[in-house]
Amino acid sequence: MDLLPPTYIEERLAADEAKRLAALQQEMLQHKAQQAREQQITPRNLTQALLRRPPLSRPNSSGVLGGIYQGFVKAASAGPSPLVSPLSTPCATPPPGMNKQVNSAEMERLIAEQKRDADIQLKPSVDKTPHYEPNAPSDDFQVLAGFTNAPSEKDGLNEPTTKGVNGHKRQPSKTPTGLGAEPLNVVILGASFGGLSCAHHFLDYTINNLSKTSTAPNYRLVIVSPSTHIYWNIGAPRALVAPGLIKHDDAFIPIEPGFHRHRGHQFTIIQGLCTEMDPEKRTVTVELIGSQAQKRASQVVKRSSKFISMGLEIETIPLPDAKVQTIPYHALIMATGSSAHSELLSLHGPHLNTIGALNAFHAKVAAAKSIVVCGGGCSGVETAGQLATFLNYRGRWPFRKRVKVPKQIILFTGSERCLPALVPKMGQQAEIQLKRLGVDVRHNIRVLDVKENFDLTGQTNVVLSDETSIIADLYLPCTGVGPNSSYVPATLRDDKGYISNNPDTMRVDAAGQRVYAIGDVATYSQNYVLDVYAAVPVLMHNLSNDLVAHELRLASPYGGNQEEIDALVDDVYVQRHVDSQLCPITRFGGVGMLMDKVIPKPMVHLLKGHDYRVCKAKMVTVNGGNPYAIKTALGNKYE
Repeated sequence: MDLLPPTYIEERLAADEAKRLAALQQEMLQHKAQQAREQQITPRNLTQALLRRPPLSRPNSSGVLGGIYQGFVKAASAGPSPLVSPLSTPCATPPPGMNKQVNSAEMERLIAEQKRDADIQLKPSVDKTPHYEPNAPSDDFQVLAGFTNAPSEKDGLNEPTTKGVNGHKRQPSKTPTGLGAEPLNVVILGASFGGLSCAHHFLDYTINNLSKTSTAPNYRLVIVSPSTHIYWNIGAPRALVAPGLIKHDDAFIPIEPGFHRHRGHQFTIIQGLCTEMDPEKRTVTVELIGSQAQKRASQVVKRSSKFISMGLEIETIPLPDAKVQTIPYHALIMATGSSAHSELLSLHGPHLNTIGALNAFHAKVAAAKSIVVCGGGCSGVETAGQLATFLNYRGRWPFRKRVKVPKQIILFTGSERCLPALVPKMGQQAEIQLKRLGVDVRHNIRVLDVKENFDLTGQTNVVLSDETSIIADLYLPCTGVGPNSSYVPATLRDDKGYISNNPDTMRVDAAGQRVYAIGDVATYSQNYVLDVYAAVPVLMHNLSNDLVAHELRLASPYGGNQEEIDALVDDVYVQRHVDSQLCPITRFGGVGMLMDKVIPKPMVHLLKGHDYRVCKAKMVTVNGGNPYAIKTALGNKYE
């Protein structure tokens, strides 16, 4: 779906007005040309009047009288003879010799006089405005269309010629101005929790604080994401068990409908995967997915023949409908997040890939007899608990019963207890609940290698760290996540692959001005959702300061607004040391901690285990708010 912001409509109206002005100017030029022709036709002396007098008009007639009249007409059209005898009559014929000599001399003199008059009319005047091509658009059209045709200052103003000033014909310049000027791109990589929150904040608040000076540029928000839908992976442990527990329509929410309320702003959403980020050229290379993404990307970069930012001039010549496009950025927010090792727990490219993985797993888990889950964190504990709850038990409470042939579910934690990142009490409670469900919990054992489909039965051979192996029908890794930062230069990443950003301002100082990182991909985050939403106001405030400072420098390039720039104060992010985790395990229970306080099992069920908060999923796409935000008097959607 292509979005048409009002600025685009204004440009179309301006183009129509420009066409109208060009048509009016063409009519004026034609009118002036007609007047010039009439002046040229009008005789200036008696000689021209004699030469250009209109012929007698009378229809041809037959008979003797008609022939006599036609003779008079031919004699009049041949030109009068100045030396006609007064005794002569129209029927008389003068001596042939004298008539021939007199007419030839008179005609030569008259032709020379006519040529001299024509040369005087065609001679250009230096005092008049230089002549341009009749089809050249007017100045009003050039301003409305966003082009400038004025000669450069270094060329100066020389004597005008018939070809224009300095021999320069009016042609659109390469650098458009006015309504046709190319807006500066504010690029956001990633459209999950962090990226969507920053995008909505920019269109709701930040854009209103910009363009306060007369020289301020326009801005265009460009959102790049490999998926057109977000995946509510908070409910992934239950969604992977069976098709009806969490529907695909509830787990995968389209992104674009949430931006319908921003139609008054200039933005675009491009489906693609960022493969390279060049901090020197200030560009990002995007591998586009689908023809619609190629069309939108070509519209973004088609007019960017010259992009000037940070004193750099970059020549970009995009190929039409190319699968790989290079997009220049004025400001860049990297919010690409992290990905789990399994396609069931996070997006890996377009959302259709994850839907296909879920459908395939649903088909396998129904026929499986043994399932191995690797990982002792919240994802592994939740997944093992949800599999045991909905596969090994039937009926509704209080009539739930264990099936006759339950599936064997084994959980390898890799540490001394479950949930090692939380307090020991929570880990002990989680292990007790898992064992009540029939889950085999094994500690201090790690998975070294996995060989899927190692035999004709399609089973998986799991090699363990205790020099043993186990054969299972299904294997599900829940061993943490990895940052999606392969496109970032190695100089901007730490040894674990996370983007090194300033934990106070969210800026990536080593990447140049106006470059930021937020969410799980940045080093400040502890891979919690709350770390994302707590940093959004700080990042967007600092982004607004950087953009305003750039505008002030453009308005006064010699440092006249330095005091206003120095008055811009950055916000500082403060890392929260309180912990909040909710881990549903059983049908109506689980373990949880809220603000460093352990909460009972019914609270875990009400806050998360009931429906995994799928009712709050659309809030992320519509306004970018925290789905776990607590309503306060101030209405802060990020708390």
